[in-house]
This record gives sequence, C-alpha cells and structure tokens, in this order.
Amino acid sequence: MFVPERNLKDLIVHYVQQKEQSISSLTRTLQKDGFRFHRLFLTGYLKALSDTGHLREKEIPPAKVYTVSVRAQSLYGAVGDLVREVERDPVRQPRLAVAVLHRIFRRPVFLREVRECGFDDVGDALSAPKEEREEVRRALAELGLKIPINEPAYVVDDKRNEVRDAIVARLLVEKYGMRELVVDTTQTRLA
Repeated sequence: MFVPERNLKDLIVHYVQQKEQSISSLTRTLQKDGFRFHRLFLTGYLKALSDTGHLREKEIPPAKVYTVSVRAQSLYGAVGDLVREVERDPVRQPRLAVAVLHRIFRRPVFLREVRECGFDDVGDALSAPKEEREEVRRALAELGLKIPINEPAYVVDDKRNEVRDAIVARLLVEKYGMRELVVDTTQTRLA
C-alpha cells in the first residue's frame, strides 16, 4: 500500500510509474505535491535507485530520464499484471486479484489495494464482516497505514483455487529469480 510519508523510494517510483521523467520534471512534480528536495539531492538519490535496480536510467541529451525497472514493480502491480495474463475475462479478473491478495495477506483486502492492482471494482467478491474489517483496519493503523472507516474490504472463500495458487507461486519465483529451478513438465512413465 502506498504511504508517501514512510518511504521516499516508493514516492519516486509512484511518480515515475505514471510516466518517465527527467530530474527537472520529477523535482517540479514533487514540489507541486509539497515535497521539497534540493535538485542535487534528488539527482544522487535517483542515481542510487538506478544503481540498485529500482529505476532505469536513459540518456536523452541533455537530460537523463528515469523509468521504473521491472524489478521495482510493487506487489500490487505484479498481481494485477499476472491476473490479467492468466484470466482473460475482465469480469472475473478483479475477483481473482482479491483471491490472490487474500491468500497472501490472510486478511480482508481493501478496495484501495484492488485499485492498486489496476481494477476499479471487485467483481463478485464478498464483503468482509464488519468486525473482521475493523480488526484489520486497527492492525494496519498501528503500522502507520491509515485506512478510512468507510473503506470496504473483501474476501474470497475459495478453499482450493489452482489459478490463484499458481499466481502466488509465480510471484515468488519471479521476485527471487528462481525460474531456472522450476520444472514446468512432469515426466510420466509408460507401462
């Protein structure tokens, strides 16, 4: 969940995800939203993010332009992309995204999280019981994540869902670069 007060890296990645930006345009965007950083500080910070693989740096003389690298994608963005890749029916995609996030977090999923996956609604996902939603809201507030009281939360009660579980597995494999360790086929013995 994006909380700009907690992490400058997430704030910059959020802006650069919307469109590639030069140092000057990013400085102006940050200042417009009330975040004042000296241009030299921002230049160094962007270089560090580029060096660590969070951003990609392109030379477009006389400027350097920054874009988000594939590695820097948020969990929500990755879930949204994989759901759209696996489930072609746009009506069923939001429910699958809720199922994946519910499986990962083992708690109700708030509407803003579904929106960060790139979906505007939740399909036919069930509303979480009020008590459970409030308990999760309080727990997230203790971590500094403020969720409005009227924010709806959803659950999916699938006990077994192979598509959901395959997406969770792919998220882990891709995050940790373990694709070579995954065997895609199983060998069958002929009698």
